[in-house]
Parts: sequence; structure tokens; C-alpha cells
Amino acid sequence: MNTAYRLLALGCLAPLMAQAQSVSHDRIAPAPHCLDARDVRQVEQETPMAIAVRDGQGRAYRIDFSAACPGVNAAEELRLEAPAGWACGSPREQVVVDGRTCAIGSVAPIDNREFAFTTRESSRQYAATLPGVTVTAKSRRDSRDDAPRRAFQTSSAVCFATRNVRGWSEDPQGVVVETNPRRNGGHRYYRVELASSCPILAGAYEVDFHSGFQNGLICGNPGDRMVMAPSPIPGDLRASTPRFARPGCDVLAVYPKDAHNTASR
Repeated sequence: MNTAYRLLALGCLAPLMAQAQSVSHDRIAPAPHCLDARDVRQVEQETPMAIAVRDGQGRAYRIDFSAACPGVNAAEELRLEAPAGWACGSPREQVVVDGRTCAIGSVAPIDNREFAFTTRESSRQYAATLPGVTVTAKSRRDSRDDAPRRAFQTSSAVCFATRNVRGWSEDPQGVVVETNPRRNGGHRYYRVELASSCPILAGAYEVDFHSGFQNGLICGNPGDRMVMAPSPIPGDLRASTPRFARPGCDVLAVYPKDAHNTASR
């Protein structure tokens, strides 16, 4: 649930509400695992027992509830209440979901992989609850590059656009894709997890990506694949083979390799 398109009321107890729009990044957390309740930017729910959140610094956290708290993805209003503005899993911390109070049991930092998984599952569940929509109006164009704006966008925390790929490489953990950080939420490198060992990578000079949803995004959705690129040698008949028919490997997951990459790099 991207907060740019949903109403998310972020706050703490009464003395702190007036400061919610001017979060200071110099605040010192009372413990390393604590979340700044005034700097939450994204909230996702995969299971009724927990939510995953990301703050303004790109750090991700898992908040476990003391009891099941469903409905976060479809909520009209969310509010995080925490004494002193820090959510650490202490008494009196709670998430208010459309007027319902859900007590917080614990708070813990999580890595990009776990946040990406939760975001992907959250998006699928939320999309399944929406009624069918027919869009007839043409989208506006971006004045900077004349590219059409999309009415619905996914989070750069779990996807990258194929048109923004600059290169790829292998390391001991698998495949790393380099993208244009200015076009992918400030993220320059993404970890790509494949379904199994990928024989096309042996000696491969160039690879392509095929989007299973045919929207130009690689997110680990069904049909997302890393595929062999045609040989640059003249006369190679594979040059006319469509991406979906080329040898390749299924993509299981995508997430930023480093949460603190910036677009200035």
C-alpha cells in the first residue's frame, strides 16, 4: 500500500502531533530496533498478525501485533501511536485501523528481502479486493522526457523497470542488476533471486528481462524471467525470437541490494 495514493495519518500522542510534518533526522532512538513513529512512509500487510513499514531513511521494520489485526491494506485511516514518538514494542504502543485499536507486541528491523516479499504479497492481496476498473482517459505526459505517466505504479522497493537496466553481474550470492537510480526510487543495484541454477549465465555476454505481466516491470511476479539475449553476430536467427520464447530462468524475487543507494550516485 503506497502512502502516496492512500491516506495515512502518521502520528503519536497529543504533544507530538504538531511536529508530525517536520521530522528531524537527528533524533536519537532509545534502542537500535526502535522505529521513529513520525517518519513512516510506507505500510504493507501480508498477514493479520503483523505489518511491514519503511521509514524516510529507507529502513524497514516488522511490527508484530499482540492479536490479529486484519484490514490494514484496505483501511481508510491508519495511525501509529507511541509515547515519545518511538515504537519499540513497549506498553501503550498501538496502531489504530479505521478506529480499531491494535496493540503492538514487538518491533524489529528487517532486511530488504523480507520487506520486498511482504510488499509483493501485500500488493497482490490488496489488488484482489478491488473491483474491476475501465480506464478510458489518456494519461498525461511527463514534461521532462515526454514519457506517458502511469496511473498505477508499483513500489521501487520490489521492482525495477526493464528500460532502466544499465547492466548486470554475478557475485557469490547470485545476480545483481544495475539500474538508473533516478528512475527507480534512488535504488541503483537490485538483487535478483532466480528459481534455480541458471545455465544461460555461463559465459553470457548480455541478457534481457521479460515481464510476465507485460508491463515492463520485473518484480518476481509469475512469468518474470531473465532470458538470453540474441548474439550480436550477423545472421544469428535467435535475434528474431521473442523474449518469452528464449532460454531463460524464472525470477523469484527482486529487492534493492543497498537500501541507502541514492540518485546522486
